Amino acid sequence: MLHRGCTPASCTSPPRMGSPVLPITTAMPPTCLPNHFRCGSGACITNSWVCDGYRDCADGSDEDACPTSHPNVSSSPPAPRGRCSRAEFECQQLHKCIPNWKRCDGRRDCQDGTDERNCPTHSSLSCPQGFRCEDGEACLLVTERCDGYLDCSDGSDERNCTDDTIVYKVQNLQWTADFSGAITLTWARPKKMSSTSCVYNVYYRMVGESIWKVLETHSNKTSSMLKVLKPDCTYQVKVQVQCLSRVYNTNDFITLRVPEGLPDAPFNLQLALKKEAEGVVLCSWSAPVNAHGLIREFIVEYSSSGSKEWSSLRTTKNYTEIKNLQVNTLYTVRVAAVTSRGVGNWSISKSITTIKGKVIPPPVIRIEGYTEDSISFSLKMNTNIKVSGYVVNIYWTFDAHRQERRTLTIEGEKSVQKVANLTAQTPYEISAWAKTELGDSPLSFVHVVTSGTRPIPPSLKARAINQTAVECTWTGPRDVVYGIFYATSFLELYRSPHNTTTTFHNATVIVQRDEQYLFLVRVMSPYQGPPSDYVVVKMIPDNRLPPRHLHAVLTGKTFAVIKWESPYDSPDQDMLYAVAVKDLVRKTDKIYKVKTRNSTVEYTIKKLEPGGKYHVIVQLGNMSKESSMMINTVPLSAPDALKIIAENDHILLFWKSLALKESNFNESRGYEVLMFDSLVNRTAYLGNTTENFFKVSNLKIGHNYSFAVRARCLYGGQMCGEPATLLYDELGAGEDSSESKIGRSTDVAAIVVPILFLLLVALGAGFVVLYTRHRRLQSSFTAFANSHYSSRLGSAIFSSGDDLGDEDDEAPMITGFSDDVPMVIA
Repeated sequence: MLHRGCTPASCTSPPRMGSPVLPITTAMPPTCLPNHFRCGSGACITNSWVCDGYRDCADGSDEDACPTSHPNVSSSPPAPRGRCSRAEFECQQLHKCIPNWKRCDGRRDCQDGTDERNCPTHSSLSCPQGFRCEDGEACLLVTERCDGYLDCSDGSDERNCTDDTIVYKVQNLQWTADFSGAITLTWARPKKMSSTSCVYNVYYRMVGESIWKVLETHSNKTSSMLKVLKPDCTYQVKVQVQCLSRVYNTNDFITLRVPEGLPDAPFNLQLALKKEAEGVVLCSWSAPVNAHGLIREFIVEYSSSGSKEWSSLRTTKNYTEIKNLQVNTLYTVRVAAVTSRGVGNWSISKSITTIKGKVIPPPVIRIEGYTEDSISFSLKMNTNIKVSGYVVNIYWTFDAHRQERRTLTIEGEKSVQKVANLTAQTPYEISAWAKTELGDSPLSFVHVVTSGTRPIPPSLKARAINQTAVECTWTGPRDVVYGIFYATSFLELYRSPHNTTTTFHNATVIVQRDEQYLFLVRVMSPYQGPPSDYVVVKMIPDNRLPPRHLHAVLTGKTFAVIKWESPYDSPDQDMLYAVAVKDLVRKTDKIYKVKTRNSTVEYTIKKLEPGGKYHVIVQLGNMSKESSMMINTVPLSAPDALKIIAENDHILLFWKSLALKESNFNESRGYEVLMFDSLVNRTAYLGNTTENFFKVSNLKIGHNYSFAVRARCLYGGQMCGEPATLLYDELGAGEDSSESKIGRSTDVAAIVVPILFLLLVALGAGFVVLYTRHRRLQSSFTAFANSHYSSRLGSAIFSSGDDLGDEDDEAPMITGFSDDVPMVIA
């Protein structure tokens, strides 16, 4: 007898009793498509993946017998005729052996081209809804273009990929299951995918369903655990990449089967005495509604009144006999189902007294009436055996995976009961047995359907808003009480879920950190309505995960503005970040602290150097996993007004000081001058200077030179300024732009005009000095002559040299002076 918990579409035939649960894989094709290689395990891969250095086949057969590359060897030596293996093709002329996958690949690998002869002609496929390979051999989906896989035999689907066309697709998706039933997924990171701005989402659906459910991992880890799948069911699972707001879709999925779970409790346990024998109790029961696997057997336990020990027996059927019991003794019996996962829940215990000839009849259940939300019934025992009470179970089903139940314990022999808080237009099964002085009676059953119209289940949405809080919102009727139920597994959700109630259409539920949860909501009062579909929520990981989406907003010469997001949205407390800035040039580092509760953080790193290279690391203050990025600051700008003045055998370079516009530049750093000779295509370093000019000699006639001046490079050329460049032609015919000519004439004028102005100022000053000295000399002679003037004679007379001093024998003699006769100095 088989008992399953899934629909036939999602469950395959069960394994033999005691067989282990193995992962299910799709059957390998007997042959491979054209331009494909068959692995030793039977899998098919494209020819272009063979001998590419990667083990694409599970057994590595795609890399076996591959030709080894040797330096300075262009081709393998020819092989003797008939020496090529089955996996090789023999060229016709030189009998060279090449791998079979190089046959008809569009490239001539044989010197005579025989590997490309008699190949199938390229088809003229049209791919209106997809991508057509350049060789015309296949049509691909748009999502298979630039996804990191070579799907076209010529590799054209992975050529000319840009940021807009690239598709990040995980590779080598695999799964394993543990004893608890959890599924662990692992995969390989897509090539060139950013680890700071991309995360993974897990999508799953039961076989036969069309809608994918999503589990957000909030992580860039290449593994994830699924705890929310239904036991003993088959699922399709895929992993997609999400970078910021962009999701890269994929149609590649794996099929897996969830291990068996613990079965529900059997129900409708009935006990009776065997008339033909004493001390024998007949037991029968109904199998669990949801076995969550193959029921291997049932365990029946029984215990006499007053004893704490249980005896047991096993059976593969849903009935058995308990023999060799003591007569006139009260026994309690219970039953449980067993799957490969273990023993399930126990049924409700029943009691019976082993008295020969005494038969306890079942109670009589009579429906007195029913409405949309209530059922009235009466209970009666047609026997003279003393009745102490009744146990009534009311069953109904909203979800195919769960049978719901309400249990009533009633005291007394006769009873009329009204059960309220039911759902309109819902079938109910009422079962009851009596508790008598001889034990429990057999069961009685009645079925009834409430009136009215069944309400629509609520539509639930749930999402994690921080580490421990889940925000739930739903649609449904007003003025009712809702119950929110949640658990970490499918079985727990229907057996012992956590719950809370509210009269609103939203609620925030506090749960444990770093867990997966299943949520559902339903009306609890004035009626118990159908539940919503369950929603899976992956709690946002704890604060040991790295900040998200770290990037630079603005970069200047001495600062950089960076931005990132918290490891989870809406932090419920202040978070302390450590921002480490490592100077890759100076080999130093600094650490800054940022404390904030914001989901998005923006921070300005100051006191950087122009043209520097920095490694920035952001992590929480508890030294959690880090996010990092590289920053290159803007270098110093180029010097302005670079000029050239040509002399006879050299030229002079002039430029303005960088300190005039760059506050971060010190003249002591200096400049370096470079020269590029276009004729020999060579750049030469001419030297450095702290002045604003530089002399260049030994230039060759007929060569075109370009000169560059920049702030001197520091730390072995790792930190340089932007260069100012200027073209110079020795013959005057090599300048190739009007801008250079205009700049040349403008440069000469800018130098000559100031020099002429300075010369004119100096000449004027000289004339002023000469005129002043002339006036002073004239005044001195006039005063001297007046002191020797004789008014009587009308002239100035100098008698001898004694008056002028004896020491100057060669002193001039003034022989005469008058108003009419010029003074003569001899």
